[in-house]
Amino acid sequence: MVLCHSFFHDAFRPQRPVDATKFRIWLFSRFVANLIIERQAELPEGFTFAVTSKQVFDSFSRKFLGEEPSAKQKETVDILHNSIGVLDGPAISNLSDDDSILVICDTLFSRSSYEPILVSNIPKKVEKATEFYHNKDPEAKIPYSIYTVVQVEPFLRGRFPGLCTLVDERLKDSVIQV
Repeated sequence: MVLCHSFFHDAFRPQRPVDATKFRIWLFSRFVANLIIERQAELPEGFTFAVTSKQVFDSFSRKFLGEEPSAKQKETVDILHNSIGVLDGPAISNLSDDDSILVICDTLFSRSSYEPILVSNIPKKVEKATEFYHNKDPEAKIPYSIYTVVQVEPFLRGRFPGLCTLVDERLKDSVIQV
C-alpha cells in the first residue's frame, strides 16, 4: 500500500468541525493505521507493507507534533515511522507530495510483481494520477487501484481476516469507544 498525505491527516488529525462523514473516515483510517502497524510487526526485517514519501511523512509529522508535542505524540510518530517505509531519494525528493506518491506507485508497479494500492481520501487523486500517466502517454491508464480508506477496508478484511479480527479486538479495547 502507498499512503497519501490525506491518510495520515484523517487518521491522526481529523478536520474540525467533525461531522458524521469525517468521523466515519477517521474510524476507517484508524483501522487501516492499526492494521498497518500489526501487519508490519508480522513481517520479516527488510519487508515493508506500506510506504509513503519522506516529504509526505515529514509534513504530517511537523503538523501533528506542532510546537510543543506530548510524549504520546512523539511515540505515535516513532511507531508510524518504524511501521511504514518512508522513501526518499533523488527521483522523488524534489517532487510535490502528490507527484512523489505517484512516482512511488509507478515504480512499485513497474519493478515488482505486486500491484500497489494507493490509499487516498482525496477525490481528485484519480484525476492527478490520470494526468500523471497521460503526460507519459495520452492513451495510458492508471495501472493500479486507488482506494479511499472506506474502500480499502473490505479488501484488507478479505485478504487478512485473522489480522483484521485482532485489530478489531484491540480497537474495541482502546480508550475511544464507538
